[in-house]
Parts: sequence; structure tokens; C-alpha cells
Amino acid sequence: MSEGKAEFRFSPRPNRAHEIQWREWEPEAFREAQETGKPVLLSLSAVWCHWCHVMDETSYSDPNVISYINEHYVPIRVDNDQRPDINTRYNMGGWPTTAFLTPEGEVLAGATYVPPEQMRHILPQVATYYTGNKEEVAGKVAELRQRRAAAGAVGRGQLSPEVFDAVLRTATEAYDPVFGGLGTTPKFPHSEALDLLLYAYRRIRDPDLLHMARKTLESMARSEVFDHEWGGFFRYATKRNWSEPHYEKMLEDNADLLHNLLALYRSSDDRAHADTAERVIDYLESRLRDKAAGFFCGSQDADEEFYKLSAAEREKRTEPYIDRTCYTAWNALAASAYLEASWTLDRPDLRDAALAALAFAWERCREPGQGVYRFHDGTPQVLGLLGDQAYMARALLDAHEVSGDSTYLERALELARLILDRFADRDGGGFFDIWDKNEYLGRLRERQKSVQENAVCAEVFTRLHYLTREEEYRRVAQAALEAFVNAYPHLGYFAADYARQVDTFLNPPVEINIVGDAAQEATRVLHRAALALDQPSRVVQLLHPQRDADRLDALSLPPTPSPAAYVCTSGACSAPVSKPEELVKTVREIQEAIRPQ
Repeated sequence: MSEGKAEFRFSPRPNRAHEIQWREWEPEAFREAQETGKPVLLSLSAVWCHWCHVMDETSYSDPNVISYINEHYVPIRVDNDQRPDINTRYNMGGWPTTAFLTPEGEVLAGATYVPPEQMRHILPQVATYYTGNKEEVAGKVAELRQRRAAAGAVGRGQLSPEVFDAVLRTATEAYDPVFGGLGTTPKFPHSEALDLLLYAYRRIRDPDLLHMARKTLESMARSEVFDHEWGGFFRYATKRNWSEPHYEKMLEDNADLLHNLLALYRSSDDRAHADTAERVIDYLESRLRDKAAGFFCGSQDADEEFYKLSAAEREKRTEPYIDRTCYTAWNALAASAYLEASWTLDRPDLRDAALAALAFAWERCREPGQGVYRFHDGTPQVLGLLGDQAYMARALLDAHEVSGDSTYLERALELARLILDRFADRDGGGFFDIWDKNEYLGRLRERQKSVQENAVCAEVFTRLHYLTREEEYRRVAQAALEAFVNAYPHLGYFAADYARQVDTFLNPPVEINIVGDAAQEATRVLHRAALALDQPSRVVQLLHPQRDADRLDALSLPPTPSPAAYVCTSGACSAPVSKPEELVKTVREIQEAIRPQ
């Protein structure tokens, strides 16, 4: 893995955290710990994190804490956004994470925010325990590794409709009928679960499912968790009624919620939902999109006092810090949401912005033959993370679907081949979160499988199967889903994306292949109608009669008449359709013909 070099970022307010002799996550730091016999202090933080700032200003600014850490520990500081692989293995329940490690990278103890008085007590306690009990610690470490290995050796299971039904049930049972959302406090959006509710509504037409998603998003849009001055959503709320938010704004969250709002608008036909989506776009355009470079920035810092001001008053103040780093996976999420918004809201400018973001990632965040880097903050850094490859591949498929440009399909195929070559679990199915190099430190030596990232991979390979008719891609998607059949029941609605992909795999999507020249208005009209089909899932592609002749041949479709749309499902395609209203009718007729009696 390419270990990136990046400057440490501390609280924007006065603090002395920089006086601690922080190291990066790199072999030299762990080698120093082994040679000196000192434990490691790992600080996991994020530039947007309020309590990370508080810890910088309090505990890490305490002179006794600073001197003790510098003398008795090897301190390592890691940015969660830059290294999600490290965060996954060492997070102690939130940010900041304060983890005490052996020189081999095993956890001795840990917590989240630790106030100064407690920090002054725990530092010598952990250091003394470790130096006096190294043999005992080594024995416990070996036992823990065995347990983790056994827990990770979960076999594949058989896919069934029960997966979708069970996860959907956990979401509906967690629904808050008073204020919307899932659970009580703290209140997070849970965008994946909202997506599942909206998908399930389109699938089975239960109005209660639409109501749950609608009430949640409407309640959020009216509440304090939405910025009524600038637009956009804050990260989460501490109260059940969506009040008292944590004020950081994340690109990832706003991209996901934009997707939710667009899907809701298409189901509800309520212009208020489109208006909220437009307000999210307004925020992203004004604050988190670097129009000159073309990419989306990562986040904007929390500042409770600032965000309670009116828009006019804000203009007189220095606004909260914006992390102008391009995180590849989040950039891809935003690009996908913009592409969806371009045809849902009839905003071609958003398509252009999305394609620019994908172009930046492909040209500036990619190593040919090695895939995309995790982030770019002046230079691209950290190769070998599955999530960045998967989200980028999915966004490229979205770009192919919306633009009709087969270049995006070829790029998605390139990343798909890399995922297969470097991340696949050949025995257990699915994909590991880090690639197949072996120079990892600490718990990174143990490759893990994320249900969320595997769900995205399953979507990518399922779509590739229908776009290319390559049967291998279908087998790969099936194996990725089967790898979690025995694990998903323990995840509840956190397996929402997984459940949706299982259902899509078991119930093939409607395929719309449009043969025509995108420069012709008649072709564009058919294309827009295909994108807007009211279906739980569909695969759309636009094929030029001459340029895409080889692909038409692979799909067994003729180049003429043109423009024409072919509705395909279960290996059979309809007669050519030339009008949008005929397309909707043909889809309905084919679905009725194949529906079990």
C-alpha cells in the first residue's frame, strides 16, 4: 500500500497539540516502539470533528500530558477520512479515538474523548502495565488473533428473499412514528435504510414504506439538522426530534441525502422534495465543489455559534474551515448524486459538473494498473482501498448510463478487473477491504470484508453482467452476496444496501437498450424516458448504431431502426419501441407476462 505523507491538522482554535511528537502510521514509528519497548498512543481524529478539537485544546494541550506522551509513548496520529482502513480496525466507538497499542499494533486499552485529568491518570497506568506484563500481554494478543481469525471464517450461504424481508423488517421496526428516522437518540439520517424503504415501496407498493421515508426526510428538512440559511444537512442530531445537531457538514452525508430526496421526489411528485434537493445542491455548489479543479471537497467544520447566525451575519464572519481534499469515494458519491439530479430535475449543468469530478479523479487520483488513490490533497495518496475502487466504478457506470459515452463503461471495467485481481476472496467469496500486498502494520495484516463495500461491488458486477452479457460478472456478484448470508442477521438495518442488492440479484432489473444517436432529439427523449422509469431497479444504456456495433452484436440487437428502445428481461427483448409512452407500456406488459401466476 502507498502510505501517504500529509501534514497533521489540529483544532483551528488555540492549542498545544502540535507539541506532541506525533508520527505518521508508518513502519519507522512501530520500529521505534519495538526498539525502545514503549507502547503506542494512537489518536484517530478528523478535521471536522468537534470533540477531536476539544481534545486538542484540552488533553493534548496539558503540559503534563504532552511531556509524558513524548517521554513514554510513541504517539501516532491518523486522519479518519484519509485512512478508513485504520479507523475500521481501531475505532473505539467514535471520534476522537484514543487507543493504546503494543509495538506490534495490538490494542491494550482505548476510549474516545479523554479529559485532561483522566488522561494524566491513564497514561502512566497503561505504560506501567505494559512494561511490567509483556509476556502476559503477548499471550492475550495471540489469543485475540485466533478469535478474530475464527470469527472471520464465516462460510457462504444461500441467497433467498428472506434476506430482503428480514432487513426491511428491522428498518420498519426501528422507525420513529413521531419524528421520523430510525431509533431515538442520537438521531442519524441512516441514508442506506431510507434508500431501502424507497426501493421497497417501488417494489411492493406498500404506502407505509413511502410514508416512513417521506416523514423522515420532511422532518429533517424542517428541523435544525438542516441549514435553513445556506442549505445542506448537518451530520446528525443529539435529540430525537432532530434538534441540537452536531454542526459539521460532510460531503458523503449530503450526497447520500440528495440521492434519497431525488428518489422520494420521483415517488411522491411533491415539488417540496425537489426544492429541498435543490437546497442541498446549492450548498454543495457554493461551499464544497471546487469549480476550478472540478472535484468535490470533503467537509466543512462544525461551529455552533456560526451556523446559528443569519446568512447576512455569516458573511461578516470567517466561515468554518473547509477540508479541500478530494476523497475519491466521496467524490464518486457526489458525482453519482449529481448525475441522478441532472435527469430528475432536468439540470444538464449538474451532469457536466459530475463528469468533471470523475475526470479529475480518473486523471489525478489514479495510477494506471493500480486503481484509484484514497485522496488527493495536492498529490494523490494511499492506494489499495476497496471502497475507492468500488464507488468510483459505480459512478462511472452511472456516467455511462446518463451520458451514453462508452468510455465510462471501459473505465468501470478496468476498475472491475482490478477489484477481481487484487481484492477477491477466492475461497469465501466477496472482496477484502485492502488489496493483496503484505507489508501492512498492526491489524492491517488481517484483511477484512465490509458488507457495505461488498454490496457496492455486487451492484457493479450485476450491472456489468447486464451491460455486457458476461456470465462471469453475475457469478462474482452472487459470490459477494453469498459471503454475508450468515453475517447480515447481526447487522440489522445497517445491512440495508446489502439487502437491496440481494433483492435486485434475485429479481432481475428491467434492461432498456436504446439504439440511436445522442445528438438527435428523438433519441434523447427516449433516453430520458428510460432513465425516469418508475422501477425499483433498471439498467439503461445508450448505444450508437455505428460506434457501438460490436456491443450491439454482443447484445444481439440490430443497428436499425434508429432511434429505438428494446426492453429486455430474462434474456428476451421486446420489439423496437420508438415513443416514450410506448416504452412505459412495453415495460408494464413484459413485467405482467413474466409475473408468476
